Amino acid sequence: MEHFLATDYFSNKQYGFIRGDDRSTALQLLRILDDSTFNLDLGNQIDVNTDFEKAFDKILHNGLLYKLQASGLNNNLISWIQDFLNNRTQFVTVNGQYSKLFKVLSGIPQGSVLGPILFLIYINDLPDFCSGKHDAKCAIYLYADNARIYRP
Repeated sequence: MEHFLATDYFSNKQYGFIRGDDRSTALQLLRILDDSTFNLDLGNQIDVNTDFEKAFDKILHNGLLYKLQASGLNNNLISWIQDFLNNRTQFVTVNGQYSKLFKVLSGIPQGSVLGPILFLIYINDLPDFCSGKHDAKCAIYLYADNARIYRP
């Protein structure tokens, strides 16, 4: 985590799972309220979308590993995280019958300490696609696995 904080890696639109007075829930809500009020005063309609459903389960391992490599993180640490994610299997039970084992190719183990950090790394570039760099011209604020995306 220190590597990402020292390199100012995380988007300034992310307010969850990161320490600091400028990353609080209250500050995020105040910024959203300020943006909304400004646009409503201009007579703009505001369209809102929010929340990632089962977000931690949908993180693709290969995509996350690519982003870790692109971040400049130490290769030994990336290998350790790869071992943490890979070679997992799962099965289901219905009426006492077990399915065959399937490889798990996405998701972060529930309750892990690494889960929140890896999730933030995975979605860190999302604000770039919503804030006009790619012509979407949306505003976005992230708090952990929730997103407030709106467009006036």
